[in-house]
Amino acid sequence: MKKLISLISFLIIISLFSQPLIEVFYFENIFAQSSVSVSATVPTSVSCTLATTTTYFGNIDPSAVYTSSPNVTTTVSCNPGSGCNVTIKDQGDGTNGGLYKSTAPTYLIPSPAAGFPATSTLTAGTDGYGIQAATTSAGSGGTLSLNSIYTYSGNTVGKLTTTTQTLASSSQPVVNREIVVIHKVAVSGLAPAGNYSDTITYSCSANP
Repeated sequence: MKKLISLISFLIIISLFSQPLIEVFYFENIFAQSSVSVSATVPTSVSCTLATTTTYFGNIDPSAVYTSSPNVTTTVSCNPGSGCNVTIKDQGDGTNGGLYKSTAPTYLIPSPAAGFPATSTLTAGTDGYGIQAATTSAGSGGTLSLNSIYTYSGNTVGKLTTTTQTLASSSQPVVNREIVVIHKVAVSGLAPAGNYSDTITYSCSANP
């Protein structure tokens, strides 16, 4: 019996003092951090391109109201966030807009009529000259808003002036939007025979 007790005691001692081996490992993450700055610049771009630089009435007389051929299409693109403005300026006789005979005897077919009102309905046999304008569905982005004096149909036209005047404008960027301008004239029997001409200058600029 004493031997058994001693054996048990020994086993207890082993169990109390023989602790399991525990190993603890520590890992330290060591890293470096940096960043890359990416940038780009989109430059301001504004353009208006004329499909043609000439249009012709041919022979005109007091019997009718005439439309020149071809109509003049302007393609407008601009990327300023505030959009852009398309303006026109007429040469006329240098003082007033119109279709002008520069050789003696000089003569101006006024735009759009005598007294230079904003609009006028042309009639056969009465001097008058002006334009109409319309937009097409071509292009993308914002829309072009036309000056209301040019949005008439039939024979009602808007005036051309020797000072800069807005033809159309946008409040957003546009790409390849189109303006089609129609030129109309009527002449009285008092207009001297000869060659009449006019130059209309188109300009485009970014809105402020």
